[in-house]
Amino acid sequence: MTSEIYTRQQFTKFLCLSILLLSGCTEPPDDILTPSAEIESVSTLNDVPIANLEERTFYRLQEAFPPPILDENFKTLQALANSDIYLAFLSRVSKQGKPFQTFDELLETTPPEAKKKIRPILKKHLVHLAINDQDIASFHKLATVHQGRTILIYLNIHQKRIPPHLKEAEADAVKNAPLFRWLPPQEIQPNIIQAFWKDFSKFVEDTTETAKKNTQKTLHEYGQDDGLIWLAIQEPRIFGIIFNTFRDPLTATDFLRWADPEKQEN
Repeated sequence: MTSEIYTRQQFTKFLCLSILLLSGCTEPPDDILTPSAEIESVSTLNDVPIANLEERTFYRLQEAFPPPILDENFKTLQALANSDIYLAFLSRVSKQGKPFQTFDELLETTPPEAKKKIRPILKKHLVHLAINDQDIASFHKLATVHQGRTILIYLNIHQKRIPPHLKEAEADAVKNAPLFRWLPPQEIQPNIIQAFWKDFSKFVEDTTETAKKNTQKTLHEYGQDDGLIWLAIQEPRIFGIIFNTFRDPLTATDFLRWADPEKQEN
């Protein structure tokens, strides 16, 4: 099944589930490991010029998380993503205006570059609506979940091996996406829905392909361990896709099949 067919089926399912899904909740995530090696005070980063911040952060993360950081249960990546050093860096370079308490707080925001691409899609097909920030945020969240699904389809990952948290994120995105505000069943013609879905699918596929290419380029340039640290620093959104897609029951081997073309299965 191609990612395009899957997205179409899921989009149809979303329209139905949006009516039926009245409430739900997810269990809190497991405790994130706090690395004992994280000995460098984040206060030393506060006065570092932005031009030098990436390099200084890299060396601090490299010291706090020695190789191998790609372990089988991805606990080291989870610890890195929520370490004080990394969160201090994100708070410094982000334009959100407040420190991040968790990495997920960053992922919940919609980056400016995504807003520039999402707004035209919504305005193109939903001329009857005044598009607001919540519409854009909901669209972005829905697309982000589908990026993880698209990766797993590409790898032929069986449904039973999809990480539970990804399924929960999908259900949460469905519940909160205002699909019937966008596409009221009695008011929107089928050709408009199809055109909207086509642009949605292209946005998902384009962002997923960009994530794959940038990941491969970074790992090939710096190696596996240093490459993952540089990816977290230079491409935190792409790091977030990896962080949220490749978790138990998936393995490091699954990640490398996607991140390294030479290890792809024929």
